[in-house]
Amino acid sequence: MNKSLFAGLCATAAVLTSGAAFAAQPYHREPLPPLYVDASVAQAACPADHVVWVNWSARKSHVPGDRYYAETKTGAYACAGAASQAGIVPGGAN
Repeated sequence: MNKSLFAGLCATAAVLTSGAAFAAQPYHREPLPPLYVDASVAQAACPADHVVWVNWSARKSHVPGDRYYAETKTGAYACAGAASQAGIVPGGAN
């Protein structure tokens, strides 16, 4: 076993035993709104509403033109009204 692999395993073990790995993702009781992998599919599901990008780990939504729209690691498209009803708040980062 080389030194870098051993160091990586030790670091992983330290994080897991300290519980820090579980502190990063807060538990949310509210269910997520229906999510879609494509904006056009989301728009077809809610033709009278606009589509937002929902970052489900941060529980924030982003509109087209927002720097985080379709750019976060965790997220999908959703109807704005359904996202709001599910407790998703606007991200507000332009």
